[in-house]
Amino acid sequence: MHLYLMRHAQDRSRPAPGGGDRRRLTPTGRRQAAAAARWLARHEVTEIRTSCLPRARETAAVVAEGTRLACHEDARLDEIRTGPGGAGLPPPRERRDAVHPPDTEAWPDFLGRVRDCVADLCRRPDPGHRIVLVTHSGFFDALHELVAGGGDRMELQVDHAAITQWQYRPGCPAGAWLLHRHNHTPCPDGTVPARGPGGAA
Repeated sequence: MHLYLMRHAQDRSRPAPGGGDRRRLTPTGRRQAAAAARWLARHEVTEIRTSCLPRARETAAVVAEGTRLACHEDARLDEIRTGPGGAGLPPPRERRDAVHPPDTEAWPDFLGRVRDCVADLCRRPDPGHRIVLVTHSGFFDALHELVAGGGDRMELQVDHAAITQWQYRPGCPAGAWLLHRHNHTPCPDGTVPARGPGGAA
């Protein structure tokens, strides 16, 4: 089984007026998503799952159209939640022992839902399954920590619409997880993908 983690494409960095997480893709983001869809179609992906956040859902819709696959929402793919009450806390992976307000998710809780999501996918792995997970930069860090360790001082660079491919091969003596590629970005026009401050999701 192959998992293609894909970060959402470039979005408008500020939420829409009225509150809530309603960030939408930019025109560049839509082109990025379309380029990723073409690349994924060539790799014959079989399933698409997406975070419930608008910037991911919109990315996944473009990928679904380009690959002619249905898309399924899974809230476990959402970014770690940091509400207004958590504004003064350290970055997510460094606040493990902090007191978290109700609107802010602790890193161990986030790690737990990423673990649950991936464990469900690995329960009956089919070598022919090639599953796209449209998600956020924090999910990449969490999965890498679960699979390879890393701790609170390591962060992965993940560009908009970038793809990381993991293969799950249970029983393999060389290791159950094989990393094929990381931060691969099929750019439509050769430009460098825009990055948020500190690799923002």
